[in-house]
This record gives sequence, structure tokens and C-alpha cells, in this order.
Amino acid sequence: MAGEDAEIALLRQLQAEQETAGWDNTGINADGEPSNTEDMNEEDRKQTVEDTQVLRAISPSDSTTAVSDGGSYDPTSISSLAVPAVKAAIEEESRSSSRASSRRPRTVGGFLADSDDEDASTPISSGLQAAGSVPHKRSASPSPLQTSVAVESLPAQGNSNTTTPAPTASSVTVPALSVPAVTVPKARLPHDKIGILEDRIAEDPRGDLEAWRLLIDEHRGRHKLEEAREVYERFIKIFPQAAEMWVEYLEMEMGSDQFNLAEQIFGKSLMAVPNIGLWTKYLNYVRRMNDLRNDATGNNRTTVSQAYEFVLNNIGNDRDSGTIWKEYIEFLRAIPGTIGGSGWQDGQKLDIMRKAYHRAIGIPMTEVSFLWKEYDQFENGANKMTARKYTHERSGIYMTARSANAALENIHRTLDRSTIPKLPPADGFEGHQEYMQQVEQWKKWISWEQEDPLQLKKDELDVFKKRMLYVFKQAVMTLRFWPEMWVDASEWCLNNGFETEGAEFLSNGIAANPESCLLALKHADVIEKKGGAETGKGPKERGEAVRAPYDKLISSLYELHKQVKAREAKEMVKVEEEAAKDAEIDSIIAKATEGDEDNNAAEAARQAKQEQRQKDVRTKFESELMDVRRAISATWVALMRAMRRVQGKGNPKAEVGGSRAIFAESRAKGKILSDVYVASALLEHHVYKDPAGTKIFERGARLFPDDPEFILEYLKHLISIGDTTNARVVFETTVSKLTANSDKVEKAKPLYIYFHQYESNYGELVQIRKLEQRMAELFPEDPKLLRFSERFGNGGFSAVDYQPIISMSQVQPKAQVMQSIEPVSSPTNQYTNSYMQDQSPRPQYLQPPTNNSPKRPLPPAFEQLQDDLTRPRKIARGESPLKGAAGRRLEAQQRRQGGAAPFVIPRDVNFLLGIIPRADTYNATKFNSDALVRLLQNTSVPNFDEWKMKKDQGVLQHQQQQGWGGGYR
Repeated sequence: MAGEDAEIALLRQLQAEQETAGWDNTGINADGEPSNTEDMNEEDRKQTVEDTQVLRAISPSDSTTAVSDGGSYDPTSISSLAVPAVKAAIEEESRSSSRASSRRPRTVGGFLADSDDEDASTPISSGLQAAGSVPHKRSASPSPLQTSVAVESLPAQGNSNTTTPAPTASSVTVPALSVPAVTVPKARLPHDKIGILEDRIAEDPRGDLEAWRLLIDEHRGRHKLEEAREVYERFIKIFPQAAEMWVEYLEMEMGSDQFNLAEQIFGKSLMAVPNIGLWTKYLNYVRRMNDLRNDATGNNRTTVSQAYEFVLNNIGNDRDSGTIWKEYIEFLRAIPGTIGGSGWQDGQKLDIMRKAYHRAIGIPMTEVSFLWKEYDQFENGANKMTARKYTHERSGIYMTARSANAALENIHRTLDRSTIPKLPPADGFEGHQEYMQQVEQWKKWISWEQEDPLQLKKDELDVFKKRMLYVFKQAVMTLRFWPEMWVDASEWCLNNGFETEGAEFLSNGIAANPESCLLALKHADVIEKKGGAETGKGPKERGEAVRAPYDKLISSLYELHKQVKAREAKEMVKVEEEAAKDAEIDSIIAKATEGDEDNNAAEAARQAKQEQRQKDVRTKFESELMDVRRAISATWVALMRAMRRVQGKGNPKAEVGGSRAIFAESRAKGKILSDVYVASALLEHHVYKDPAGTKIFERGARLFPDDPEFILEYLKHLISIGDTTNARVVFETTVSKLTANSDKVEKAKPLYIYFHQYESNYGELVQIRKLEQRMAELFPEDPKLLRFSERFGNGGFSAVDYQPIISMSQVQPKAQVMQSIEPVSSPTNQYTNSYMQDQSPRPQYLQPPTNNSPKRPLPPAFEQLQDDLTRPRKIARGESPLKGAAGRRLEAQQRRQGGAAPFVIPRDVNFLLGIIPRADTYNATKFNSDALVRLLQNTSVPNFDEWKMKKDQGVLQHQQQQGWGGGYR
């Protein structure tokens, strides 16, 4: 036994040494991918001659030309653009890393030759400070008491606006950032609950709500209020409108008599969180601090009254505010004075209470009916002579509010108004359908308010707008991570004169969803529209304002890409750890069994299992990373177009860089797709007619040789400028490379289709036939006449597929199935059932009427049934018209009398009657409708009074017979 324990300990030690050595692999670059820098250098050396020619072709004679839309574009300036400053900590990390690439980037044709967009494994330069690169420090955050929660934002992801002038092209070096290898956090001890929860929160702060809750409960359970307070502050920075957590925070502070801190919490939360529960806490706190029983001066009552007005002005329109309205009216009822009295205090009290009732009964809330009854009693108690007048004037408003409350009840029945938001589940995953149902319910509420069922637009437009603003605030509290709701709220505000609130909705939405392209693009659009109307600002100032939302979005997306890569690395580490455990177990089993063949098979199976799991992990994250790169590329393209509108095409070396500076910056950042090259090239070509667009396409073709979408755009561009020779060269080069690999043949299909269309329109027949033959060999699954048909297509119409109508016999309507007129037979049901189950779909009347079975012959009834079911059905013929003079006279008479034509059963009905089963084939119980009607008609239904009298008499007689009271015998 001791020997086996020693062997196990030795195996574990060897495994730990292997894992430790595994991290020292120097063949992995900064992104955790194999480095192929030497291969890229070899490829660059092969292209030196060609790139030198490109450089001569597009280099301007004067590189210091002022920035203007008409100036020449020098792509070589891309290598000398202003490079964003890299943080000192990252530079130090880059210098100290042994795996960082220190070679200087070579420029080819004015472009960086070994940037990240050329090969995903090459380290890139980034001016974005990664939020995840700074270790998390648990320190008390500054108190945000001086700022409103509504405008709080998440910690900055980085600053991409800070730039430093770059030296000349010959001396520019872009240092490659060394990203430390992702390591799995050291395992916590099981009893370290706080540490485990902190790790969960650090890994998923917006998604792991359970960890936040458990961590707070753990600190409060240990009576560590300072630590719990720090966690609350961290939580509300991420979820600033979580009313439930604000209420818990308040209860903790007031429970420990920390009233100063409670007042600070009220100052931070009230105006940003229009929630009934939170505002009720505030009202209770004010009433607690202002005792009305010991109020000789009346100051406390005044304070409480002002608090009620403050609360009702902000949340009094809520459907759940009925309790506060009732408490307010009860508070007013305690004011000195008598309802119905003649003194000035009595009249003042009457006016105040009437005004409160009038406000309350016009709001659709759950207690509106109760408040109306109280109001009616109030008016009658004050003056019965005027009560009818006041109630009659307000009855219409009350009825509208009551019906609106019923409509809101239907909407709110399935509406989740929780203010602790959840991230929307991805489409097709758990919870997505339920989340989308909640989104639709919120939209229903907003649409209901916009329809104005309370009829406020005409007379009380301000009240209508206030209600709309309130419902949007409620919606974004629950759907904090649904960007569309923030945009809808902002658009409504901007269209209805609430510019400040609209801007706040956008800024708060971006703080909640920094990775949302929708919110960032909408914010940039608003800024650009506003900047176009302003005067006195130059292109530089307007450009800085417009690109600010783009910079935040780009920084967040690059950080998201880094997080996804980190998650992938952690998953791979877990797979390796599990594989190591399996190997350890297999080795122990191998020593016990001592079977070489079985051990080899187990080792092969384990290795195959590990490889499959690694493949699954890579496949899982590849699509996610590709989506992030698509979002990054789309953002760069949008920024490029926006800066072209604001600053023109510009110059990367000038102060106002324009669209060209954005293109250069995007290449320096990396993680972009071919979409950025296509957009930049087409801008140069279509807007400025600059030949630099073609040079950008040429460079992109070397960077993305296997991207069919990019090559297709390149072909379209070459053909549009009339360069058909190079178009053919690009086509042949690309399809030859793609079809050489069987896995990439399908990528070449759109290129073949496009070029086949071009050759069909403008090429020679020999070339067309050769191309069609090649396509038939590469894509044998396509129909044979498909390419021939596409050759003669014209705007969606194919002359090859056209079928001309030569004769009317080709368009004859389908034959109508006439109704059967044969009598209904009633065969025995048992024969019908057995026969219909075994009957073959073959037409039975074609079979010979012989019976060669040795079994007992069938009864005559069944033979009759067989004849009835197998022979063709008799169809009623249409009525033949009268011939000759008699027919003409009858037709003329019908026309004179206006007689309608005989009813003709429609074709579809005739067809249905011909295919449905016969009535006698149904086996269910049938009722005789005539007899049933006669039974109901002849049944005597006595008068109720007579029936009651007879019943009472019968009961009385029965009691007399049994003895009054039912005594025992």
C-alpha cells in the first residue's frame, strides 16, 4: 500500500513539473498564438520589387502639401502618423518580456508590412490601455455624493485620444505589446468564501449577480459593515439604478444608526432611481426625523408636507403610488380645521384636500376606485348642495382613469419591474425567449402611453410628456442592458424638447453598454448633427467631438476581444488539466493491469478525446472572436466615413487627419477585416477619384488573398475603372489558389458567378464556354442548364426558362369535381371498419371480381359494400341549356326579369366534396336532428312560480308524513 502511495505521489510531481515547463514555451507570441514572423519576412522580401514600384507610383512630389480634399494622397505617410502613446507600465512590460518581437516594422507601399491584419499571430501595436491589464485592487472607491447616479459611468476602459508626434518614417518603430500569458487563478481553499466570491465577481461583474448577493450577505452576516459598504459601493457603480440594492443599503445604514450616511445615499439615489420602494423609504425617513406629535412651531409638519409634494411630483404618476396618495390625504385630514366649517382654516383645509383628491382620481392606479369613494364622501360631508356639482365635473376624469387602470392591469400582469437588470441571453440559449417577452411587454406599455388613452395631449401636454418620460425611465431601469430601449428613450426626448434628458439617456446607456455599437453610433450621429448647426468651430474641434463616442466603443471592443481570448485560454488550460488527470489515472491502471496493447489503446483514446475537446473549444470561440472583429471593423469604417464628412480625406501627417488618418490608425491597432480596406478604397475612388483607391485594393489583396468578398469587390472596382486585364489576372490568381485546396473550393463560387456574368455580357463565346466547363467540373451539383440560363438572364428574367403560350389548350382550367348524387347506403359498421382499414389505395373496380380464397365466403352485405366503395362515384351533371328558339326565349325572359344565374358550386368546394369520405363511413353516434328538435319543442317547461309552489307543497307533505322536525321513530 505504501508503495502505491509513493507511485501516485511521484506521478503527481512529474505532472506538476510538466505543467510548469509548459508555460516556458517561447514559440508563442503575445496573443498566445504560434509566431510566423520569419515566414512573413520571407514573403516581404519576395515582394520588395513590386512594393518599390507601388511606392513610386503613389508617392507625391511634395509631402508637405496642406490638407484639403483636392490634395494628393501619400499612403507612405501611414508609417509616420501620430502613434497613440503607450502607457508606461505596458512599455515596461514590453521591454521586460522575453517573447516580445523587437524588430522594426517594414513599410511596403506606404503600409505597415507586418501588422496584425496581415497575420493574426503577429503582435500588434495598440494605443488602447487595457482595463484588464491593471491588476484589480480592492480599495474603497471615492464617494460619489457630489454627482448624480444618473450620470455615473463605468470606469474608463482606456484613452485612445492621447497621441504623440511621430518621427520620420525611417525612424518610426511601433513596439509590440507583450500580453502576459493567461493563467488560471490559484485555487481558493473551500472555506475562503469571500475570496471565491471575489474571484467570481472579478471574472463576470455584470453577469454573476448571485456572487454579488452572496458576498454582501457574507459580510453582513459577519457584521463587517465597512466591507459590506465597500461592496455596495462597487455594486451600484455597475448597477446605479438597482433600487432593491439601494433600499438594502439604506436599511443597513439606518439599522446601525448611521443617519448621515443614509442621507448621503438618498442624495445619490433619489433623482436617478424613480422607484416606489426607494421613495417610500425616503418619505418614511422624513416622517421619522420630523415628529408631528411634538411640533409646537409647525416646522415639522411643513417639512413633511413638502416631502409629500416632492415625492408625489416625481413618482405620483406610478400605478403603484396609490398607498402614498392615501397616506397624503390622511396627512392633510389631520391639518387644523373642520370639513364643512365656516372659518378660514376650515376653508383652507377644504381647498387643499379637494386639490389632492382631484389630482389622485385622475391617475390610473390600483386604488383609484377607493379614492373616488372617499372623494364622494368628502364632498357630501363638506356641502351636499355643491357635492353633486364637483363629483359630476370629475366623474368623466375618474371613469377614464379607471378604464385606463384596467388596461394597465393587463399589461402589468406579466411585466417584470425588477430594477436589478440581467444581461440579455443570446439567441437560442436559455432565457432568451422569456427576456424578449419582457422587452415586448415594456414596448406595449410605452405604446399604450403614446396612444394617450388619458386624453392629455390636448389640455395637459406637460402631464402627458411627464408620463412618457417616467415610463421610459422605468423601462431602462429593468432593461439596462438592452441598448434599443435607451435609443428609443433618447429619440423620444430629442423629438419632444427634452434635449438634456435625451443626452443623459445616451450617455447613461453607453456607460451601461460600452460595447454597444448602436448606442455609440447614435450618440455620434447626434453630436455630428448638432456640430453641423454650430458655427465658430473648426474641423479639428468638430472632429474631436464626433470621434469621442467612437473612441470609447473601439476601446471597449478591443478590451472585449482580449477578454474572449482570455476565456479561450482558460478553457484550454482546463482541458489540459483534465487530460493530465486522465493520464495519471490511466498510468496507475496500466501498472495494475500490465497489458501493453490495452494501455496503448487507452492512450490513443485519451489523446483523441483531448484533441476533440480542444477542437470544440477553438470552434466555440472562433465565431465569437470573428463577431468581435466584425464589430471592430464596422466601427472603424463608420468613423472613417464620419471623419470624411467632417474633415475631408485629410492627411495622416497633418493636424487634421481626416478619413486617411483613421484608416492608418485602424491598421496600426489591428484586429480588422478586409471591410476596412474596401471602405477606404471606395471612398478614395468614388468621392475623390483618387488612384490611391486602387493601391489600397492591391495591398488588401496581398493581406486577404483567401477572402472571396474582398476579391469580389476588388474585381468590381477594376472593371468599373476599365482595367479588365488586371481583373482577369486577379480572378485567375485567386480562383487557382482557392480551388487548389478542396476545403476552399466553395469560396471561389461567388467569384466564378460574377465573372461568368461579366463574360456573358461582354466576353467572347469561347471564353464563356471554357468558364462554364470549369464551373461544371468544380460544382457538379448545380443543374446542367443553370449556367446556360444565367448567360441569357436579363434583370431577373430568363429567356431560357420562358414558356410561351401558343394555344389556349395550354391554359385550360382544371376539371371541376361535381357533387355525388348516388343514394347513401347504410352498411353494417363492423364491415365498414374492417374493410376500410385493409383496403388498398389501388382502384378496386379494376380488379377481377373473383374470390379464390379457401376461407368462408363473405356475407352478402359486405359484398354489396365492396361494390359501393370500389365503383366510381356518380357525379351530378350540369343542367343542359335549352336549344333553339325555346332556349333563346327563356334566356331573354330571365334577362328581362333580372333573374340571377343559377348558383354554381365553386370549383374548390366541388373538389372537396369529391374527396371527403362518404357519410356512411363515419362510425360515431349520430343524433336525429329532427327528432331532437321535436323533443325540445314538445317538452313542457313550467313557469318558475308554479314550479316553486309545487315544490314547496311537496316538501311540506313529505315533512308531514315523516313527522315535523324529522324526529326519530
